[in-house]
Amino acid sequence: MPTASQEADIIESSRKGGMAKSFFAYAKMDGPGWWISGASLSAGTLMGSIGLGLRLGPDALWIQAAAMLLGLFSLFAVSHITLNCQQSLFAILKNDWNKSLAMWLAISAMITSFTWCMPQFRFGVEITVSTLIPALDNKGGKALTAFILLSITIGLSLLYEKQGPRSAVFYWILKLLVLFVVISSLASVILLISQAKVSYNELFSGLVPSYSVLSEPAPCFIPLLEKMGNMGPFWVNEIMNKQRELVLVCFSSTLGVNLLFALPLLLLNRNWRRVHVGFAKFNLFTTAFIPFAITTTCLSLLSVIAFQQEYAAGTYDEIHNNSDVQDLLNRRIASDIGLENFQALAPFQQGEKIQSLTAEEKQLATLVVGRSFNQWIHSLTQVGGDSLMYLLGCMVFVISLSTIVVLMIINGHLLCEILGKPHKGAAFQSGSLLLALASIGPFVWSGQNNWISDPTYFVSLAILPFALLSFFLLLNNSDIMGRERPRGIAGGLLNVGTLASFLFIGSSALYLVWNQSWKEYPIGKALLVIIGILLLISHFSLRNEKLSRRISGLETKIKQITTQKK
Repeated sequence: MPTASQEADIIESSRKGGMAKSFFAYAKMDGPGWWISGASLSAGTLMGSIGLGLRLGPDALWIQAAAMLLGLFSLFAVSHITLNCQQSLFAILKNDWNKSLAMWLAISAMITSFTWCMPQFRFGVEITVSTLIPALDNKGGKALTAFILLSITIGLSLLYEKQGPRSAVFYWILKLLVLFVVISSLASVILLISQAKVSYNELFSGLVPSYSVLSEPAPCFIPLLEKMGNMGPFWVNEIMNKQRELVLVCFSSTLGVNLLFALPLLLLNRNWRRVHVGFAKFNLFTTAFIPFAITTTCLSLLSVIAFQQEYAAGTYDEIHNNSDVQDLLNRRIASDIGLENFQALAPFQQGEKIQSLTAEEKQLATLVVGRSFNQWIHSLTQVGGDSLMYLLGCMVFVISLSTIVVLMIINGHLLCEILGKPHKGAAFQSGSLLLALASIGPFVWSGQNNWISDPTYFVSLAILPFALLSFFLLLNNSDIMGRERPRGIAGGLLNVGTLASFLFIGSSALYLVWNQSWKEYPIGKALLVIIGILLLISHFSLRNEKLSRRISGLETKIKQITTQKK
């Protein structure tokens, strides 16, 4: 692997040969894009793609890729600021922008890494034992699988710190893991595309952004909705609530604050300089956006095929075995006869009311609620056979493995940055291993997920709009960027993209947090107001600090001049 100075020489020499030579030179070098791919292609992304395909059909194919493209411009902005200032984002925000934002972003980044890592571990273990090795589908087998996964991730994280050939081995392993996920998703689509009833026109139209998903039910629900009669408005409302939430969550969480915070650390750890700015953007596009876009589009397409399989079969879950479907159908009955009347019924009478519903309503309820990953695989296996099941199972295991490893290493860098320690040695390893231990939490505490993930998710999401706006303003701040502010056509595109990232991703996060409540308390609104007040106080505090430093400097100069005259 070439050193930073060797890479700089390659970049400088390739510029003299024109765009084509630069492209081939850039293609031969590595960068931080593989890290972003490894972290963003996670279990959350997988479930988001599945949910989009099942609920929106072909109209969902563009959503994840568009969200990543918008997030990419924020990554471009962060890399542009970092490499031109030669400081980490944390240092720039803390010393020259807003201390509260710096600290909140750092804490949110740590929280996000924990939140992302916990489900990866359990998800990987459960899918492995249920699809790849059914003989291990017991407590002992799960514990063994968990131990193996944990051992591999710790070993790879320790290998990252090594120098020379062993460091190169780590980077190759990371790239191979990401490439395996991409190739597996493509291979799965190739195996099933002949079985799909989706026309190529529908596929291509699904790649074109359409914001009708926020205002009307997806076309795949229309045939069932037409049979709902007077209860049509109830089902339309339920479908739209799910659609909006899913789309906004995908837009707001494709790139977490941990990746935005960690990218500068990864860049500076490679000793990159101003000359690497163009290559960093190229690398992020080719090795972060392209693998992500291909994988998520393929997974959404697989979900469309799974939806068709279920719809054609007219199947639905056993209601009593699915609490979410049960709750939805309870609300359906209550909306018809009134909540008080429904609650007055005995449990067996409530059950009779639900059983009297049409098969179409029960099927619609299961489609609105969504499917687990095992149910999703089962639907696809009926079309593609056991080979597809094993392929998807391996893909999930690799996704869990790569995400945990990358998040562990990112967490090591985050801890070192917050503590002001060198990004190596005991501090770095402590940060990495701390996240490794956290990753087994959902496996140890079986009833865990929501009571940890939901609050921490919204705490991290709340700072995102403020951070994205700051990136745009920092890009164009003359005191910080000086002559390196984006200019020309390329600079205009960077500014437009960063502003669009703030408007779409930031507004999605703002909407989700603003409407978050706990019982009757609007905790989302309160959280945003508190953050806003703290940022304003910090802004004026830092402004006064800078003014005091300038006055102190002027006083010192006046004293020096006075002393010289005497």
